[in-house]
Amino acid sequence: MSEVRLNHIYKVYEGGVRAVNDFTLDVKNDEFVVFVGPSGCGKSTTLRMIAGLENITSGGLYIDDVLVNDVDSKDRDIAMVFQNYALYPHMTVFQNMAFGLKLRHLPPKEIEESVNRAAEILEITDLLSRKPKALSGGQCQRVALGRAIVREPKVFLLDEPLSNLDAKLRVQMRTEITKLHKRLATTFIYVTHDQTEAMTMGDRIVVMNKGFIQQVDTPVNLYENPTNLFVATFLGSPQMNIIDCKLMEKGDRLVAYLHGLEKLEVDFPELKAKELSEESYIGHEMLLGLRPEHIQIAETGIPAEIDVIEQLGDETIVYAKIEGSDDNVLVKGVATGQYKPKDRIFLSFEMGKAHLFDKKSGNSVMDVPRVNRLLCCIGRDSASIGKNVFVYPSDYKERLLETAFEAAKTYLCFSPKDASLTRKDFAFRIACKVGFVVKKTDCLTIFLTSDGIGKYIVTNVGLDSNVKEGDAVSLYVAPKDIYFEDEEGNRLISKEKILPNIAKANIVTRNGKSVVSFGGNKVAVPDLKVPDGEHTIRLKETGCAAILGKKDAKRIGRKNPRYEKNRTIKVSAYDEDLLGSRNAAFVQVSGLDDYATFLLPADFSVYKAPSFTLALGEDSIKVEK
Repeated sequence: MSEVRLNHIYKVYEGGVRAVNDFTLDVKNDEFVVFVGPSGCGKSTTLRMIAGLENITSGGLYIDDVLVNDVDSKDRDIAMVFQNYALYPHMTVFQNMAFGLKLRHLPPKEIEESVNRAAEILEITDLLSRKPKALSGGQCQRVALGRAIVREPKVFLLDEPLSNLDAKLRVQMRTEITKLHKRLATTFIYVTHDQTEAMTMGDRIVVMNKGFIQQVDTPVNLYENPTNLFVATFLGSPQMNIIDCKLMEKGDRLVAYLHGLEKLEVDFPELKAKELSEESYIGHEMLLGLRPEHIQIAETGIPAEIDVIEQLGDETIVYAKIEGSDDNVLVKGVATGQYKPKDRIFLSFEMGKAHLFDKKSGNSVMDVPRVNRLLCCIGRDSASIGKNVFVYPSDYKERLLETAFEAAKTYLCFSPKDASLTRKDFAFRIACKVGFVVKKTDCLTIFLTSDGIGKYIVTNVGLDSNVKEGDAVSLYVAPKDIYFEDEEGNRLISKEKILPNIAKANIVTRNGKSVVSFGGNKVAVPDLKVPDGEHTIRLKETGCAAILGKKDAKRIGRKNPRYEKNRTIKVSAYDEDLLGSRNAAFVQVSGLDDYATFLLPADFSVYKAPSFTLALGEDSIKVEK
């Protein structure tokens, strides 16, 4: 049994290719966690970093609270099952399973007992004398699992182990691996691109895309409450219908005009309408999402014409075109055989099950949001939302970027899954009142109000909770799960300690220009309005640009922005933190005793060019009083 904790893990390959970005996850004892996503999303790379087969570029990997970044793979007490079985063809099944134990110099009797015990669990006792060429694909997969089981590891890692099997055998092996997990009561981390495997096997599923975690949740919650458009369309077969619409208010009703047409109007039920996260979306173009099973053919409703019908035996998939649109809407229903292509029909939408997505960000704006994002008043030692004050822990204060105090609007953010109604020591407490409760398949979604906060705060609780509308409750969030964002969605807190970019400099002003000399650097900026002589200066985090040499620029295909040649400094970078549309680059600068932090556009990575020239903006230098 073991806990695995990944804390802000990054993997960047040579040339600046980002495979995994800011991956943070806690895997509990005995949990079965599945990583799922399209090819190239970073799921196997993450698994290989856990196994020790890939180096971690940045971040911390902990097994049972022990940092293992620099621990050899063989010493991590993990076992990995690969996509290809990797069995030795000249060895019998027994010898393949026993090989790892022999390398550890265990007594022969102990090896025999371990192999026989694993063979019984996997029901391959009668295969122990065979060689791999005499086994079927499913039997080879069991042997590969057996080789991992005999080691009795803390963590099992499985990298698409069923992808080489036929469809029938995959279903059988899915069940066998699930049973195996329950029997062994050990932590399993499983990688697949198959959503069916993920939904049927995992206690929790981590959905990934382009190296980023999109959502972590139970299979039911992922299906019913996707936090963004990618998760909504990736999970489910057939996939969710996504329809362009315009969100409008008609009296006290919230309605959507499909394809912006008033004649194609659908109403949100009153309770569903209350879930809308912000009224500012009204009057805007949005994306309406409905699962195929939540659209029915009816006597009245939205006019459409059947395009294609798929008969699947017990059910039918109807592809219909809504009047005024060329896009197909999928309708999933019981097979009746009464419909045929070109038939004119009406569609009824189950709007209580509808999802609404922001067209720009793709994030859900109904139900459980991707993040609770609350406008706050930020200070040097604390931040307040309404009447609630969040006092920063010391390490937290050291990671806040200076721009956090300069942003026009700052938001305190935390994930709904990280909020709890259970009291936690040293957590940020928010005094709330229950606005309303929505019952889901395996949880209750609670919409909370708090004095001075103009929007709902959302979290999930168990079905056994007795919270009800109007209850006064306290919501608790651990400081580690709280972060700040600016209006554009850029994080304002970094994984690294932020030191003020302070240096001693000599300043001489002539003809409206101040020449600032520090370390081996000399730059000219507009008049700083200070007497000539030595001053303490701060290099501001923002307003600068990375300038590459001709070779580096050509190698990575990046064109340098325009810059002032007399306002550049040489820097040497060692790390960075992706904060949204910006990167926090941690660099060494001549004249500064410690590293400096600068915010650069996210399209530039220090891993692409660790040594570069930094061009300062007009107001990048501030004289400290």
